[in-house]
This record gives sequence, C-alpha cells and structure tokens, in this order.
Amino acid sequence: MKKSLIYIFAVLAAVMFTSCSDNDEPVNKQSFTSTINTRAIEGDAVYFSQNSAKVEVNYTGMTIQFSATYADINGHSHSFTTGEMKMTLASGTVYTFTNSAASGNDGISSLKGYLDMATGMMWYSFMADGTTTVVNSSHLLYAYSTTTVTNPDNGYTYNHQNSAYLFAIDSKGETCTMRISNFAPNITGSIQALEIQFNDLKVVPTLTGYTITADEADSNYSGFYTITDLVINLDSQCQVINGSFKCSDLDFKITGDLFPNVF
Repeated sequence: MKKSLIYIFAVLAAVMFTSCSDNDEPVNKQSFTSTINTRAIEGDAVYFSQNSAKVEVNYTGMTIQFSATYADINGHSHSFTTGEMKMTLASGTVYTFTNSAASGNDGISSLKGYLDMATGMMWYSFMADGTTTVVNSSHLLYAYSTTTVTNPDNGYTYNHQNSAYLFAIDSKGETCTMRISNFAPNITGSIQALEIQFNDLKVVPTLTGYTITADEADSNYSGFYTITDLVINLDSQCQVINGSFKCSDLDFKITGDLFPNVF
C-alpha cells in the first residue's frame, strides 16, 4: 500500500479507537473500543447516531467478536453482542466476517463486516427487525485512493496514491474534521505536509453514505492551504469516495475505495 502506515496508525490511535491490553491476556488477542458512526435506513428515511463498539480480535483463531450499540430509525437506542465470528481473507490485509444472528434486545440478522488489519478500518452492516438496514463504521479512512491534481491554467495533470483521507464525524452527524496524510498541493507530487487538518466541514448523512461540503475551509497551517469548493461523496454505503476541491490555484479530485478489491 503506497501510504505512510506510521502516519495512519498515529491518526487511528488519536481519533478512531483506543486499544487496551490486559497483562493476563495472551498476546495473540487485541481488544479495543471504537467510535462507531451509524446510519439506520428505512425507505427514504435515514437516522444518524454515534455509538461505540467493544471489539476483540483473536489472531490465533482469526476470529472477531464485539458488543455494540446503535440507534434505530426512530432514534431509540439498542445494544447487541455477537459471538465469535470467523474472519476470512477478502483481499490484501482486509478480512470479512458474517453472523446470521446476534443476541440483544431486538432482532438483528444478516450481519456482515470488514476489518482492515493494516489500517484498523472497521465497517459492518445488519438488518434490524427485518425492516431497517443499519450501516456502521469507525471514522472513515480512505487509504486506497487516487488524488488527481490539475493546473487549470495549462491543463497539466498529475496522479498519485500517496495521500489518505480520514473523516472524523461529530456526534450529531452535522460536521466533520478531514485529515489528509501526505498532502501534496502541487503538480509534482512533492509532499508539503505529512498531516493537514480541516475542521467544521458540513456533513449530510444520506441513504448511501455521506455528503461533505465546504465553500471555504482553513487548514491547521495558519495562513496556508485554504481549500474552497469542497464536495465529497462517500457513496455505496461508504465503500467508495468521489470528491473534489481547490487549493493553491489547483484542482483536486479524489477517487478510491474504503477497502481494496472486496466488491
């Protein structure tokens, strides 16, 4: 993967999950608590909530199990616990897991998910009471993306796969922080910021993911790298990213997948 994994791990540790270890626990297991963004979908209605999941991965048996909460289409909170689910290699460092049923206070079925061992990105969905589709993920990290930078004055275009894009959504699902690793605001691919951050971008949960927009947003580099005309669609239940913005008199386009080669 053509990304700085050291940077990705640092971002994940800071904003996505907190790992914990038990001195009595074998080293072949990892437990962590992850912030989970949830969209409950029924017909043309979507309801966003932010929840948590306590996850345990057994690397010897290659299983995963977790206890999680979510809100249904009416905003009512529920919890459930899975049993151990076998993880099967889907592609590269990405594993898939399924569970036909989970215990809890409502009818959960058809649970399917993915976990990327390289980045820690976790995504899963299930049916609740046979009528509501519930799509869940940790803060969305697109580490398998292509950035196309174009100079509109002469049409020169440069493509690279160096940058990764993380979207940390607020608890109400109204705004987010976008963090970009290996940011190259030029047409040579020269990295000028190992990590750059843009706050308070507008978020709209949709039936298929999220739309993220900003007319203008300043970076955490005071006075540098202001972006404009930001429109990013996290689509196909957040499995793909398509977006664009302007920075430093250049046009940026982002395309890519949440997980590589799994669909």
